[in-house]
Amino acid sequence: MYYLGVDTGGTFTDFVLYDRTKAEIHSFKVKSTPHDPGEAVETGLSRLTTEFGVTGRTLERFVFGTTVATNAVLERRGAETALVATRGTRDVLEIQRQWRHRLFDLYLVKPEPLARRRHRLEVEERVEASGRIRIPLEDVAIDELVSTLEALPVDAVAVSLLFSFLNPVHEQRIAAAIRTRVPRLHVTVSSEVCPEFREYERSATTVMNAYTMPKIHALATRLEGALDRFGFRGSFAIVQSNGGVMTLAKARTHPVNTLLSGPAAGVVAAAAVAGLTKARGILGFDVGGTSTDIALVQNGELRLSADGGIGGYPVKVPQVKVHTIGAGGGSIARAELGLLKVGPESAGAVPGPAAYGEGGTRPTGTDAAVALGYIDPAYFLGGEMKLDAEAARRSLESHVAGPLGMSEDAAALAVIQVQVASIVSGIRKVSVEVGQDPRDFVLMPFGGAGGVYAGLVAEEAGMSRIIVPPYASVLSAFGMLVTDIRHDRVRTRLLPVATTDAQALIAIFDDLVADVSQEFQRDRTEDDRIVFEFSCDMRYEGQAYEINVRLDVHDGRPSVDMPSLRAAFDREHERLYGQCSPGEDVEIVNLRVGAIGRVDKAELPVLPERPSGPPAARSTRRMLFDLEAGWVDCPVYDRSALDPGARLTGPCSIEDRGSSIPVRPKHTVSVDAHGILTIETNKAPVSRY
Repeated sequence: MYYLGVDTGGTFTDFVLYDRTKAEIHSFKVKSTPHDPGEAVETGLSRLTTEFGVTGRTLERFVFGTTVATNAVLERRGAETALVATRGTRDVLEIQRQWRHRLFDLYLVKPEPLARRRHRLEVEERVEASGRIRIPLEDVAIDELVSTLEALPVDAVAVSLLFSFLNPVHEQRIAAAIRTRVPRLHVTVSSEVCPEFREYERSATTVMNAYTMPKIHALATRLEGALDRFGFRGSFAIVQSNGGVMTLAKARTHPVNTLLSGPAAGVVAAAAVAGLTKARGILGFDVGGTSTDIALVQNGELRLSADGGIGGYPVKVPQVKVHTIGAGGGSIARAELGLLKVGPESAGAVPGPAAYGEGGTRPTGTDAAVALGYIDPAYFLGGEMKLDAEAARRSLESHVAGPLGMSEDAAALAVIQVQVASIVSGIRKVSVEVGQDPRDFVLMPFGGAGGVYAGLVAEEAGMSRIIVPPYASVLSAFGMLVTDIRHDRVRTRLLPVATTDAQALIAIFDDLVADVSQEFQRDRTEDDRIVFEFSCDMRYEGQAYEINVRLDVHDGRPSVDMPSLRAAFDREHERLYGQCSPGEDVEIVNLRVGAIGRVDKAELPVLPERPSGPPAARSTRRMLFDLEAGWVDCPVYDRSALDPGARLTGPCSIEDRGSSIPVRPKHTVSVDAHGILTIETNKAPVSRY
């Protein structure tokens, strides 16, 4: 029996197949089909049969990661969406908040709301901050609202009423009426998607869910058809932004939970690989064709946040903390006003980098890597795709070297260096800005182009060690096969710590556990496989934002002691901001439960012990690391031929079907029992890890 993980990226769709019987892993890539992501999946399913003999009946689990919802928001290609709000509040999407991400930019333009103003409707009703109904919702108001919606040219409706997170009865009545009378509309209610306080964030998240729902619904239907034709009868799950998986049924109703689907799976896989090494803390960066996703993992734990964003819009659902930048293998390089800029515009899958030979003429990071010898044009994707090195060099000469008056070699190095600077800046964002020193962590590159940049990124960031996992180019797809089921629940309650009884908190947590347990019953998850996490969002009274404080767990229940909780808040505040105020009053804002349903997972196999001498190079290739040192003849090693215990010294190159790892001069490489590469950069040793 087999498990299959599929990660749809902007340039390639990655497939990882795990053979449970033999404990073997196979992987390959298929060019993405942005017009129809299901087409690339069907192509991959066909390859499963022809190359590995896998049929639908022997495929036990299919886990999918998608960028469909993400792209719909970023490209503004979602559904026409209506918003139903309490009378007087329909403009909350435009009013937003006083906070600006560029505080002193006088020309800052806010993104247009995802629901047009003429499609934002109001209804006469009011729930108070206590949850008590002040103005009842009359049937006639519902009838008028539904009649108006029926005539609007919209495909989706978001219902977000004041204080519905305390009392959702009005939202539920409106949603039921719309679903009954206008079944063509995709309906989202805030009390189901984002039952938290803060009106703007809750409304924006609810609208985004509705905006992306038709796209995800169509994708789900397309994939179901493809799998049905394949004869698949196993379980189908989609990765969520919180680093867990959910059923296809839930993905249809909660598409906003898929916005970080692929990146979240990559972080899960990075944590799993780190667990096989002595690295207690890692900084992972996933370089794809379009972007780079950067995340920090400590002690194998994912860092979750309930406050994220995409395209300038807030997203208030639990998500793995990932910082994304527009620097990937397909990022386009160009001269602007006498300066070199790389990205965020990408050549994508079509036409792709100039080296692809499919019509692209503008240079990219991939073209620079080919021109520098970091990528073998004859062995791209294991030889499945030949690259045109001359086309890469011509594009660099025309668009970078010529306009900037530099040599072709200098232009190629400059493109890589600009991208490295962007990646290092992103690393500082997830480390230094949250009170962590990147030099205390191990760098883990993955994605198709991660290995190309790893050595230089580590040097620039002052990091002494790099670990490169097996199947690095498809690690996000592998992560889908080591991902558990996860459900999250939250309840907003403003509770002063000094006067709140611990039993009151425990009662709320018990209520949330009972609610989430019903979801696991629908998933048919056994009780002994469920693990609970408990936390509180807390702040000093009068503060505008909170920090999350984890609670200890004993026998599946939270251990609540109010003085200890207060002390934990002060410690966390000091860690994040360098100070705390023990004399200030503190309040709890949200109570959260994270519930994890453990599943059987894929495992990295242990490599067989083979008596062998020093590793033998497959070939040699000229590579350029530094203009002063010039071009160097470097041995090229096949990664699959490196045995446990093998050691190499740079400069050299290590290659597999999906990636190339140029090892910089004086860097040393060792191989462990799982085939994980450890690269020492000869920088100062890390201080703690």
